[in-house]
Amino acid sequence: MSESRPSNTHENEVELAFSTKEIIEKLHLYQINPKRVFSTLSVDTERLSALQSNFDGDTFLYNLCEAIKYWPTQNDAETFTNGINDLAYLWLNAFDNDARTDTILNILSCFKLNKLFGFRQSPKFHLFIHNLVLETLGKYHQITLDYALNFEKNVQLPNTNQLIPNLEAALNQTKDGQITALFLLDFQTENNNFLLPHSVSQILNKQLAEILKNNINDNAQLYFGGDSQFEILMSQVKNTTQLDLFAAKLSRAFEDMIFINKQSILVKPLIGCAHTKNYALNAEDLYQNANLALEHAITKQQLHVTYNRELEQAIDDRIILESKVLDAFDSNNMTLNFQPIVDLKTSKCVGAELLLRWSDKFGHHIAPNIAIEVLNNVGKGKLFTRWLINSACRYAYELTEEHQLDVYLTLNLRAEDLYDTELPSLFSNALSLWKLDPKKIILEITEDGILEDNDHTNSVINALSSLGFKFALDDFGTGFSSLTRLKTLPIDLIKIDQTFVKNISHSKDDYEIVQSIALLAKGLGKQVLAEGVEDKECLALIKKLQVDKCQGYYFAKALPYESFIEWVRAH
Repeated sequence: MSESRPSNTHENEVELAFSTKEIIEKLHLYQINPKRVFSTLSVDTERLSALQSNFDGDTFLYNLCEAIKYWPTQNDAETFTNGINDLAYLWLNAFDNDARTDTILNILSCFKLNKLFGFRQSPKFHLFIHNLVLETLGKYHQITLDYALNFEKNVQLPNTNQLIPNLEAALNQTKDGQITALFLLDFQTENNNFLLPHSVSQILNKQLAEILKNNINDNAQLYFGGDSQFEILMSQVKNTTQLDLFAAKLSRAFEDMIFINKQSILVKPLIGCAHTKNYALNAEDLYQNANLALEHAITKQQLHVTYNRELEQAIDDRIILESKVLDAFDSNNMTLNFQPIVDLKTSKCVGAELLLRWSDKFGHHIAPNIAIEVLNNVGKGKLFTRWLINSACRYAYELTEEHQLDVYLTLNLRAEDLYDTELPSLFSNALSLWKLDPKKIILEITEDGILEDNDHTNSVINALSSLGFKFALDDFGTGFSSLTRLKTLPIDLIKIDQTFVKNISHSKDDYEIVQSIALLAKGLGKQVLAEGVEDKECLALIKKLQVDKCQGYYFAKALPYESFIEWVRAH
């Protein structure tokens, strides 16, 4: 019995066909003379018509009845086999559309053989035809199961289960001078911080698949690797330059917005590539290497990464770093330091920015942004934010109540935090726990965090503002804030990035940039803080501009808690 895989254009469509030899063997098995069947098989039309009258609303069962009604009285082996295969196609369609097996068998029992050849021949033939039905249904179930396991219906693409054997076959067929390559793609939305609804995700996957189908070469095979993930197998490639050009082509294909249900979504494909010129001995090696390249692309947010052995060492180093960071976080070995903020009118310390500090057991200092990036990558970002909130509120309480210091603390929020609808309640609970005035905490957000005007970020920011928190916009001038967003959001303080501040005594351009930002902030009714004040000359120029506060090494580096208390009392 030959079989074809389910069609890609119709859900679970399966074709099964018997050969003439198979049909004759099965007839013999039931002790039925094939020649007699070919020449004497007829139909009980009266019974068939009675059954058919019940199927006026069921096209599939009705068509099966019609095919039997017009069964030819004279057949040879080939036409008989073709007729049986046509019936099999019809009863599988009926079954696929929820027809009962016993109903199908009842219809097929309308076949009869001439009594001259023995009264037991018709029942034998019924057993024969019923066996064919059960056999085809069994094959149907197996093929549809294979289809479900190996094919993604929504995007009309084979999945990773088919990729692996096809990858092995492609490697075996790779000739000298040719390259076989594997691309793994992970699509990230413009802001990857909240999950798309399932219905939107399904439509997005379908559109991504269509764009990819229109942009792959003839020597490429496309596979679905999971939600927003695709795989491309390329064979008969002449050189690695072709692979780089292909990756660039894929990136360009997704430069435009994708529109779903009146919602615009901007996606970018992060691509990991591995090929047979880079130490891949078999399909498993190639797939693993491509995975490592994709993992590196995601971690570093690089559009295209091709595997090499140095990359593997970098990944090993990152795994070691992740282990150290996680151990430090879980063991509560991370600390917060305090960088003083000075009011330029009074020259007194009015607050401090909380900065993460951590060194490994060998005393090697790990940059805060690296530690935070690692925590985000391993899924500890939310836990870190919760630890940060509680620590900030505890320190603010102790500074105010126990040490009687009139200072506030600024706390940096990640862009991802603004998509966390639980964040306002976490702050509310911390305020209640420490009986803290929210004015003692200023929340710093970056330009990237407010770039996108959407209900998620707006609702979180407004809820925090309703609790009494003030906001500072950190590193202003390095991102792409719109004036409209600045005007509508509850931003009280704009922090000018140290990139522009620390060299203003030597750079006219930097001076003018700082002056312009200060004037803009004042025009919007915001206070201004200059970061990176490192010498007297810089401080003198900052005082001439409309800047309210500053921080930097000229005053103090970030200090441990006890040292900060002493510094504030001295200043």
